[in-house]
Formats: sequence, structure tokens, C-alpha cells
Amino acid sequence: MKPFHPLTMLRSPREKLGGYVILPRLIDKVRLHEKKLLPDDYIPNLLKGFDPETGVFPFDGRFLAFSGIDPEELRKTILESPDDRSVIQWVDRVAAPHTPEEKERWAESLSKSFSEPTPERIAFRTRVFPGLGDILGLQSLGCANSFDLIDYDEGRLSLEDLKGTGGRSLKEARPPFPPFSKEAALRKVRLAEDAWNSRNPDKIALAYTADSQWRNRSEFLSGRSEIVRFLVRKWTKELDYRLIKELWAFEENRISVRFAYEWHDDSGNWFRSCGNENWEFAPNGLMSRRLASINDLPIREEDRKFRWIQDRRPDDHPGLGDLGL
Repeated sequence: MKPFHPLTMLRSPREKLGGYVILPRLIDKVRLHEKKLLPDDYIPNLLKGFDPETGVFPFDGRFLAFSGIDPEELRKTILESPDDRSVIQWVDRVAAPHTPEEKERWAESLSKSFSEPTPERIAFRTRVFPGLGDILGLQSLGCANSFDLIDYDEGRLSLEDLKGTGGRSLKEARPPFPPFSKEAALRKVRLAEDAWNSRNPDKIALAYTADSQWRNRSEFLSGRSEIVRFLVRKWTKELDYRLIKELWAFEENRISVRFAYEWHDDSGNWFRSCGNENWEFAPNGLMSRRLASINDLPIREEDRKFRWIQDRRPDDHPGLGDLGL
């Protein structure tokens, strides 16, 4: 238990000053440290940047990196300033220039993002938040937004609020999460391909938000129930379905793919369907919007290119480019 009441002495990392998250809390920490009131476990990361040995990047350091401000100059300014207004006036004069939109995007990347639940992150959070992994589950603890964990730990967020609802639900979180790197986007595309090749409508629908919006060819869908019904109809018609997806482009929380799949109808007529999809994701990695355009090409059975046996395409199977598609 912390030796102070966080609601009155430390602000949430989500609170903003001059468009910056983290800064109001950093101000509180510097002032409390000067008065010898800051708890010992808060001190090591105070005004510290990225530590390459441990891989830890404290929030204080993230603010310093984004603003380009010298930590000691900031400490001195905070202690010499009578109020927050004086601090932000100084920050605005010396910080690297950022538009309000850039500040908002940076704030959202911290306050709304989920984490990759790596073993290292799970182990670290298990130490920092003892017992919480037993309540949430280790996967959810690893995924949780860091601001949420801090607000829960300091009493500003209830356990139910921490678990979340709707598009930010920890229970439903599906890594990798936006904003996407190229590696994460490639992994997201392969996971989607694998899921669709399973041809399991109920399982596939769980990768989409409860209110996910689709346009599939000329058909418009809303929500998981409609998605499940659509997929059941799809694979009643499209037999022996085999799919390959390929990353086309990505940015922030959006991914564009091209794809092709082969199938036959109940009369034995074979087709290759080619198209493209635009995807948009919620912060927890679920797809909130899918826009698909598709054309069907009749082919002969001997012209098929997708002939693997199991549902999942083997890792050494050629992709679309390799197959000339």
C-alpha cells in the first residue's frame, strides 16, 4: 500500500497539460520527491530515459524524448515555478515543436494502446502488480494498457473498469495491436489467413469487434451474428476453400491486403476468387471494419495452384507473388 492518497497527491498519467499526457503527473512526482514524500519504488524512474540494459522505457523518459527537453532543466523549472501554468509556458518555449494533432496522436499511442504479451512483459508486470495476474489472467495482464494499470494500482480505476468493455476489452484482446510495425502487420495478415482457412465461423467472428462493420462485395454486415451467418452461407457454397493473403500496405491502425482463394461449387466447377481488403482495428487488436472487393474467375481443376491438404497453408508454400497471382 502506498503511503499517500494518489487521488490527491499524484495525477493520472492520462491527465494533460498543454496537450501533453504524463506531464502533470511528472510535475507531481518532482515536487513530492523534493519534499521526500515520493515512495521509494517511484524514485528509480524519475526523469529517466530508456534503459538499454533492462529494456525499460519509463513514461517520464517518453515525455522527455517526445518534447526534447533536458531532464535537469525541467526539474529546476518545476521546483522554481509557482504553478502548472508557469511550467507549461516554459515547456512551450523550449520543447520540440509539435502540432496539437501530433500531441493528440502521441497521447493516444500511450493512453489507448495495448501491449504485446511477451513472456518478459508478463514476468515484469507479475512482479510489479503481484496477484493481478491471478485475477485477470497472465495474457490479459501482459496485454493491459500501462495507464490503466497505473490508475488501477493507485485507486482511480476499479477492477471492472480495468477489465474493460466493448472495443477495449482485455478479455477479447488479440495481439498484435495497433499502431502496427511491418512485422506486426505481416503477422496480423497471416493470423487472419489461418483463421479463414479453418472455415470455423464462430471462431473467426471473435477476431472482430462486437459491432464490426463489413462491406463484402455488395453485401453490408454489422456485428458478429451477421458475420457468422454470412460465413456459414459462404462455405456452404464455396467447397474445399483454400486462401492466401498478402500484405499490401499498413499505417497506424489500418492494414490493406490482397488475396486469392480457390474453391468449387456442388457441381464440381472450380473458381479462383481474387480481391483486396481494407481493415481497421480497435486498440485491442480486434477488427472493427472490413471492406472487401472480390472478383470470381472460372478455372479448370488442373489449373489450381492451392493444393495443400491441411487447413493451414504450410510455411514453405509459395505466396501470391511467387505463384504469379
